[in-house]
Amino acid sequence: MSTAWRTETGTSGASVANCQGRPGRWTFISGVARVNETVITNLKDLETLIGRMQPVKNVHLGDMLVDEGIITPGQLEDALMLQRRNHGKHLGRLLTEMGLVSQKQINIALAHKLGIPTIKLDNFEVTPRTLAMVPADIAMQYNVLPLTEVDGCLIVAVENPLDWDALGMIRFNTNLRVEAVIATAQEIRQALNRYYTKYQEHEALEELDFDAPSKGGDDSLPVYAIEQEAMKAPIVRLVNAIILQAVTRRASDINIRPEADSVKVYYRIDGRMQFLRSLRKSLLPALVSRIKITGKMNIAERRLPQDGHARVMRGERIIDLRISIIPTVCGESVVIRILDKETGLKPMDQLGFSARDTGLFKQMLAKSFGSLLVTGPTGSGKSTTLYALLNEVRLREPHIITVEDPVEYDMDGVEQIQIASAPGYTFAAALRHILRHDPDVIMVGEIRDLETAEIATKAALTGHLVLSSLHTNDAAGAITRMVDMGVEPFLLSSTLQGAMAQRLLRVNCEHCKMPEPVDPFVRRLLDVAEAEVFHRGKGCQLCNFTGYSGRVMAYELLPVTPKIADCITEGKSARMMKEVAVSEGMVTLTQCALAIARTGRTSLDEVFAVRLD
Repeated sequence: MSTAWRTETGTSGASVANCQGRPGRWTFISGVARVNETVITNLKDLETLIGRMQPVKNVHLGDMLVDEGIITPGQLEDALMLQRRNHGKHLGRLLTEMGLVSQKQINIALAHKLGIPTIKLDNFEVTPRTLAMVPADIAMQYNVLPLTEVDGCLIVAVENPLDWDALGMIRFNTNLRVEAVIATAQEIRQALNRYYTKYQEHEALEELDFDAPSKGGDDSLPVYAIEQEAMKAPIVRLVNAIILQAVTRRASDINIRPEADSVKVYYRIDGRMQFLRSLRKSLLPALVSRIKITGKMNIAERRLPQDGHARVMRGERIIDLRISIIPTVCGESVVIRILDKETGLKPMDQLGFSARDTGLFKQMLAKSFGSLLVTGPTGSGKSTTLYALLNEVRLREPHIITVEDPVEYDMDGVEQIQIASAPGYTFAAALRHILRHDPDVIMVGEIRDLETAEIATKAALTGHLVLSSLHTNDAAGAITRMVDMGVEPFLLSSTLQGAMAQRLLRVNCEHCKMPEPVDPFVRRLLDVAEAEVFHRGKGCQLCNFTGYSGRVMAYELLPVTPKIADCITEGKSARMMKEVAVSEGMVTLTQCALAIARTGRTSLDEVFAVRLD
């Protein structure tokens, strides 16, 4: 088991040492290295410091935070109970998600208590020899970056230096002593992307210069020859590198698109396509066949669409891959949807609802009947919201059944049905069977037709809480869409509790955020004063030069009040219902997005892109 460090002092007791050329200072007090600021920024300074370190006994993060007075024993107990329900999820991450501590507080507490250096990875240069000591799959799974080896001891950057499983795995694979230094999870992910995945791709492509089939751009090669190429180590490494880099960069999709004389690889990150690289066309058959093998598909079938599914592990995280392959005139095109529970499954209090709307949601979800609709275009985060609402309902332990196409995330304690599992098995057919299966709560992935809408409405009328989604632009439009489908207005007005519309805004990168130049036309359209200052990311290495990192939800929630119910019964238009809702306190999606921009979290350009007014 790895150990942490204390500084070595002489017989005189406390000592003080200043490190030249660093922005911060290490102060050695009573043998403990306390961090005043972010300190180590390069390998030379790190190696200088390592010689003064001695091991200390293992400690637990929770006890350490209680000792430092950052959390209370009761808060620790609550977090440990939640950790048990989340199958061993890192305690530090749970505490940050609960809003009890920040990652910076955790890092400072660990550094103070253990005497572990805090590392800034921006300017670190790691040698290929050091990278080769830790296999890429282990580094990616545990989010660990090897930095240097000193006297038979491998120094690694980790988010959580008390992750004994990760450090033990590295020690087992390297047969070296392993010591941890602290870096943020984001910086480690960026460094892994910078070093490992590109190094793996380069290494695999160098080998493929010799091993690639000579006529791979068409269907002329027999199946057995393509299968042999797909099983070769360079192709395996190339596919693994593309997938792991996508996971590291938090991409939602991987697109592999064949063209006339090349293959282009793209990632969808924060809702936008980003070009990754261009590959030789001759690699396409082996590359696609390797993906088919991974997704348990038929590699001999090249003329019909296929769907597959695979899973990858990253530490304790299970990441699902949903694979779609379709034939085009230039060859088979691949899209891999990445479903990461850690980013896709969020508690309701992390979605960004206002205090008013959080209260409204909890009132709706506390009822034993009625329906709640979440609307928006594809990619607007509807599934994330529905799962968060389900997670809130799950606390009272009802019988929950979902019908989805497809099931995106597995949830403990929820019976999930995938309608694509059998021909002719539709949402409506599944719903008819579900109602005979004694559910308390039903989630319908999407209401697509009148039959599904009628069954869902009747279920909400007969003592079931129904959650569902559909495609409309705004919340009021969801109501008129249901009526247009053929649902009787009097039934809808008595069962629908509320409708919500949402969009996702890209979040400004905090490392390169600057004042945003705004077109006067945009200011006039959004009714924004000329003097108001907004911000956007300029683009830097940490955000892959996009200016954005992550996304935040903008939304509007329309509760069905008595006045709104009257509007539904009387057949009023969506515009009139929206006006009534605003008069009763609803904040429109455009105004919600504008409020986020005024805090500096997103740009006015993003608000303009999602506006509804």
